[in-house]
Amino acid sequence: MAESYRVETIPPYTVLGEGPHWDLDRQSLYYVSLWDALIYRFDYREGRVYSASIDGIRFATFIVPLTDKSDCFVIGDTLRLLVIRWDGKSPKASIVRELASLGPEHVNNRFNDGKVDPWGRLYVGSMLNESAGSPFEKATGSLWRYCDRTGTLVEQDRNMYISNGLAWNRETNKFYFVDSGANHIKEYDIDLDGNLTNARIWFDFKVDGKDPGYFGDGMTIDSEGNLYVACFNGFKVLKISPDKKILQEIKIPAKQVTSVAFGGPKLDELFVTTAAKNFFGPQQDPAGAVFRVTGLAAKGLAMNAIILKE
Repeated sequence: MAESYRVETIPPYTVLGEGPHWDLDRQSLYYVSLWDALIYRFDYREGRVYSASIDGIRFATFIVPLTDKSDCFVIGDTLRLLVIRWDGKSPKASIVRELASLGPEHVNNRFNDGKVDPWGRLYVGSMLNESAGSPFEKATGSLWRYCDRTGTLVEQDRNMYISNGLAWNRETNKFYFVDSGANHIKEYDIDLDGNLTNARIWFDFKVDGKDPGYFGDGMTIDSEGNLYVACFNGFKVLKISPDKKILQEIKIPAKQVTSVAFGGPKLDELFVTTAAKNFFGPQQDPAGAVFRVTGLAAKGLAMNAIILKE
């Protein structure tokens, strides 16, 4: 049976595209190129991509907007969470302030994926910095919730290899989290303060203890509770039902699929980021592009901006 969906390529090609965030008000997709610390905005109406660099940062691991501040965002940079200012068009963005940082005991780690929950709280994962060794071999990472009241990071879980996809099911009050190194998805309960409890492995990508040749990366959720998981080294995105069945394999013409987010005016288009960086071998174009997938007959949920006190 022929596939019913359509995949469109959106250049430019990034070194390591990550962290797609659809801004409903601005009808724009924000994302980053992690290794060369660039931020991007795909203007849906214009069909044009704008990008900016930020002086004084080493990485840009994710980007999320601030509520009620159209030109301010939070990004991850190595050990720091930073508030930055960008008008969405200029080739330069600037640091406004440091929001929080990992302590000296985490000096060999760095931030990775980050996202805002349905209540406006920021969660971000950490992992071993590649300059300190292989994050596939050392589980030094943690999962953090940023507490705006105290301005601190509150550890939610630890002993992570590579912190990646984050998704919330508000109806069931569950949180889902991908550890790419362990190659599984964990499920958590959420208490009233936003702390994550009762962690358990919800879905294992390994078959009989063996890796399938790809690993789970970024992730999003649709209005029916299905998870969409980017498969790095897999040329695909997996759609997984709430009862843990693989419903669909969405094929992407790039091997290193990094993350996913629903967007578009009706939230029925899936945007997929990819990487061109040579991790396990040279990558060919269109590796590193963003892909827009239409015709999936699914609808995502509006992504949230972070709520910060002045």
